[in-house]
Amino acid sequence: MKKTTHPASDATLAIHAGEDRHGRNAPLTTEIQQTAVFALRNTEQLRRYLKGEGDVYLYTRYGNPTLRAAEEKIAALELGEDCVLTASGLAAEFCAALALCRAGDEIACMMDVYGGTAKLFRNLLQRCGIHTRLIPFDGMAQVEDYFSPQTRMLFLETPTNPTLRCVDIAKLARLARKHKITTVVDNTFATPILQKPLTMGADLVVHSATKYLGGHSDLTAGAVAGSKKLIAKVRETMILSGGCSDPGVAYLLLRGLKTLDVRMERACGNAQQIAEFLVAHPRVAQVFYSGLPTSPEHELAARQMKGFGAMVSFDIRGGGRAAERFLDALKLWYLATSLGGVESTVSYPVLSSHASLKAKELKLLGVSPATIRLSAGIEDARDLVADLSQALDAAGK
Repeated sequence: MKKTTHPASDATLAIHAGEDRHGRNAPLTTEIQQTAVFALRNTEQLRRYLKGEGDVYLYTRYGNPTLRAAEEKIAALELGEDCVLTASGLAAEFCAALALCRAGDEIACMMDVYGGTAKLFRNLLQRCGIHTRLIPFDGMAQVEDYFSPQTRMLFLETPTNPTLRCVDIAKLARLARKHKITTVVDNTFATPILQKPLTMGADLVVHSATKYLGGHSDLTAGAVAGSKKLIAKVRETMILSGGCSDPGVAYLLLRGLKTLDVRMERACGNAQQIAEFLVAHPRVAQVFYSGLPTSPEHELAARQMKGFGAMVSFDIRGGGRAAERFLDALKLWYLATSLGGVESTVSYPVLSSHASLKAKELKLLGVSPATIRLSAGIEDARDLVADLSQALDAAGK
């Protein structure tokens, strides 16, 4: 972007960052550089590339103009110095972890994280010799008790999946820094529109760009944003592990990012109305949403987030049988394991994201067969509430 006298707003950055065309006769949308390899003019250009000089491209796994535009846009939104795009959110976490840790090192990780993240850390990274200590939510207040001399990374997810708990990023990052531990925050649920962890002391931010950043359920990608120094390490890991994204995917991501601000405003408004409806419904036992004044994390979320998010979870009265009747009765909401699209979706954690967990682990996470997770889209809130209402009535029959 052109330099301005004041920082651009998120809505402006979402459209213009990484795609400045002022003063040029150029396409208004970023071209898809659908190529695996780039031709070089001469050996001098190859020499410049090896020195890291200029904007020379060699091979799409190393870099591509379409990917670069998306990386610059996400970096700008997160207020980071740089960003690297990856093939998926898990690829982003994998590259971040390997950039920071080696065999014999440890990761301190919240227990309340996406199920795929827990498997990555406990299974795959364990095979690489990197051990993970899982911290129950109640233990986050004494997070230093879970640090050891081998701890290199603190991994946080806030709000959490699926109970939408929030942790104090600034406080935890400060404690981690005292022990020379790098803090990584999964910002997928909040997006940079609602929360900017880097401004609160986090060192790296990761995203499943498949979700809100893309926003249309038509791409799979991940992203890591942070300082130039750390992103250089993550990028090297991405290149060597082959976890790169694709130019076509980057194009779709650029298109989705341009409406991120307006989509989040509408989806968050819908989620607030849905949460208020659910908390008053007799068939609902508990609602998880920090936008409710009764939420234990309401004050914290209000302090470190611009809004309360578009995810709402709740426990239905009647347990698993009632939950399944409710899910099968929905007519507008889609039963789907992902989230963050323009369409509203519903997920059943015990049969999807948390299916591999034992009863003891589920209890620690506050997840049961009665727990249902909603991802509010941008449809009319009245229609969404009406469908939830009739499905709750059907669940009680």
